[in-house]
Order: sequence, then C-alpha cells, then structure tokens
Amino acid sequence: APRRASPRPAPPRGCVPGGSRFGCCCPMARLAHMAADVRQWYGDLSVGEKGLIAMSVGMIGGTMYGTYVRRYKYHKPESDYLVATTYNIADESKKKTFETAWSDAARLAQRQPGYEWTKTYKAIDWEESPFHYISFRMWNEEASYKRFAQFDPTWRELNKRLSEVCDQHSAVYRVIVDDSVRRIIE
Repeated sequence: APRRASPRPAPPRGCVPGGSRFGCCCPMARLAHMAADVRQWYGDLSVGEKGLIAMSVGMIGGTMYGTYVRRYKYHKPESDYLVATTYNIADESKKKTFETAWSDAARLAQRQPGYEWTKTYKAIDWEESPFHYISFRMWNEEASYKRFAQFDPTWRELNKRLSEVCDQHSAVYRVIVDDSVRRIIE
C-alpha cells in the first residue's frame, strides 16, 4: 500500500514558521510535532512491525525495571558501629569463669536486632600484652547497640559477672578504610 502524506498541523500562535526543523521554535510545539510524526510513522506500520516494536519496548522496559529492582534488592547496607572491648583478667585461675561468662554474653548479643558479628582474640604472651583478650563486635547502627547495652537486664547481669573476674574497657570505632579482598570480590 502506498504511503499517504498527511497534512502537517499548523504551528501554534506565536511561533515563527521555519524556525526549526519542525516548523516552530517553541520546545513544546516541537515536542507536539515530533509526537505527531511518530504517531504517523506508527500508523503506517504493519501488524507484524507493530508487534515487533511492542516487544522491543517491553524488553527494554523490563530490563530497566529488573535492573532497578535487583540493585535495590541486593544493596548491602554498610555497618558502621564497631565496639572494641579489651579484657584483663586479674587472676589466671578465673580464666575459665571469664570464658564461660563471655560466651554467654556473646550468645545473647547474637540474638539481638542489629547484631552483625563478633571476633575475639586472645593474647599469646600474657605478660607482655597490654590486655589478655580483645573483642570486636559489629552492630549495624548505634541505636541497636545502645538499646541492647542499656535496656537488656540479662546483659547487665552478664556484664556484672564479667566485671567480677576481669577489667573491661570498651570503645567505639568507625571504619575509615577497608581493603579486604572480600569487599573487592563482592
């Protein structure tokens, strides 16, 4: 079927004919002219060509939406509240009591909302080390740790048991640089 030429709509008032490729200098009028040209072009397509265009638009739209959803879903929030605690055991005979009380406290922390992980290190040379144990516990935010440390009666009791066998000092740190291989791979 031969293509039929449609008359181009008249430019809106205030536009200078021939001011641009679309016969008008106003951006909105140019947009309207482009839409009319696309509508004309789409109307001249066969049913098969229209189906191909619909599938292409659907594929591109689906790809964009799927990418957006996947990035949102797999976004990993960064934890930034690291509590470092050092423990000095006054009497080496109380080492087993300390380890039992510390394990109970660690199990309690693991069940709290906002808890991420704990790493504890034991000094190899007790006489030369400024502390006997150091524990790093990561929380997702300050509020999670504060809620646990201030309002949990079990935590207070376990802390009291720990204080009877050792001196403990805690401090909060934030990550400045992380060059671990695990981060690079992810």
